[in-house]
Amino acid sequence: MKHTKKMGKLLTSVLLTSAFAVSALAGCGSKAAKTADAKIEDGAVATTTADTSIVANEVSLPLCEEKTTLSMYIPLDANMATVISDYNENKFFQELEKRTNVHIDFQCPAVGEEVTAYNLMIASNELPDIICHNGYHYSDGLDAAVEDGYYLDLTPYLDTLLSNYNKLRLKNDFFAKSTVTDEGRVVAIYQIFSDPQPPYKGLEIRKDWLDDLGLDVPVTFDDWEKMLQAFKDEKGAYAPLSIGALGYNMDSNSMSAGYNVLNGFMNVDGTVKFGPIEDGWRKYLTKMNDWYSKGLIDPDFMTGGGYTPDMSIITSGQCGAWDSMYTMPALYESSTDDKNMQIIPVASPVEKEGDEVHVRLADSIIHAYCTISADSENAELAMKWLDYMCSPEGSLLCNYGIEGETFEYNADGVPEYSDLVCKNPDGLSFAQAMTYYTLPPSLIGGDYDWKRELSSVPEEDVLSMEVWGAVPDDYNMPAGISYTSDEAKELGEIVNSVNTYLTEKTSQFITGVADINTEWDQYMSDIKAMNIDRAIEINQAALDRFNNR
Repeated sequence: MKHTKKMGKLLTSVLLTSAFAVSALAGCGSKAAKTADAKIEDGAVATTTADTSIVANEVSLPLCEEKTTLSMYIPLDANMATVISDYNENKFFQELEKRTNVHIDFQCPAVGEEVTAYNLMIASNELPDIICHNGYHYSDGLDAAVEDGYYLDLTPYLDTLLSNYNKLRLKNDFFAKSTVTDEGRVVAIYQIFSDPQPPYKGLEIRKDWLDDLGLDVPVTFDDWEKMLQAFKDEKGAYAPLSIGALGYNMDSNSMSAGYNVLNGFMNVDGTVKFGPIEDGWRKYLTKMNDWYSKGLIDPDFMTGGGYTPDMSIITSGQCGAWDSMYTMPALYESSTDDKNMQIIPVASPVEKEGDEVHVRLADSIIHAYCTISADSENAELAMKWLDYMCSPEGSLLCNYGIEGETFEYNADGVPEYSDLVCKNPDGLSFAQAMTYYTLPPSLIGGDYDWKRELSSVPEEDVLSMEVWGAVPDDYNMPAGISYTSDEAKELGEIVNSVNTYLTEKTSQFITGVADINTEWDQYMSDIKAMNIDRAIEINQAALDRFNNR
């Protein structure tokens, strides 16, 4: 069955990697299942009800008497790529091997080729013991991956081999719902945040410029226009506002948030809507076109940074407002010759002061995940190995490394990185040192303590998350939404064509190449013709299933 379906799955997988890619948590596929021959005793069944009474099993180390090798498909972390070429050089994995007696044969695709390499691996029908997913997924969903004989159904082993992971995923109802498929299976081991991470990305402005100009922190769009005009006229800013290469702020949607619209599918009180065809999106594009015509937006925005602005326009004093991460102000301020630069986070502008906002970067709760090959001869050991990293002892090693070397406990009993990580004597940046001595984030499932990132962030920048998180994120689609095999294929085809069209029209409307007053109706008609209503219908069905789990 693997061989007869693989070409269709490869095509679908490519479609699903667009900017409107459907959720990583996937649904059910065909019923012609191939049952994996795993010689492991059965345990529990999955549940979508949080159960805090579950007791995790103690892990007995080493996991095997004789050193055993497991193979793993895993991308090379960007911070690590400049330091090492193989994760076996990573100090965390060296310590993990020492404790567990398990050696990992890392299969790392070339940077930028992760999706292609994954698709070729599926097509070859030669899977490693463990597959780490981050931006690429089995096209028809996790249920289909089990039924087609690729991934192992982990559900029977939740009370035995995966008891520590099961305790993590049942900490609350949302985790429980988000880590099962529509068919009620647990197929993946997700990276679960110890505590939800507030929005780490949003709007930032030059506070020193505001002070020089005698301006208050802007609240409304009118306030913002006054500020941006002053940045242009009084500060000589070539690009008073940076909006991102696509014409909107990726992930955070921070400039369109004041119109309560985002650039994809939205969950508005249980009803799915598509932001770019809502009236709020028209208002957003109209405002951006007006500001662009007045020289208040980076005239080169289409060739600038997409996720975050090009650093040079900030450090050179050409930009006064932008969308970026909470970790960046300190870097901007230390990288400029302007010693007066002071950057602060600000809330999204609104039409009228007091307006409610429902759009922001959603809290981070679950992350990348791992699956185990159905044909793995070491499936039991693979589960034990992954489950150890979900145990208290294993998660401490993952997040902070070794006590006395990479961390110490503070007076409150909280682990804190040592200077080996924060002020690395070999010249590694904090991010490089953290991923060299501990488990790099977004790679392997387990208990992830995002607060470890705060060791290098000034307290005033940490407050960014409070500013951006002051409004709800309830218009975002839930991270745990999933699709059937047929839905995934159909949705992928629709959003791929819609995304291409939107990228073109968004920039045209903002720059005035297309007149939004005369061409909006045609724009709406074109998107309707691409079956956007069917895409909304598919997402509505998936949302309803998620809510009813």
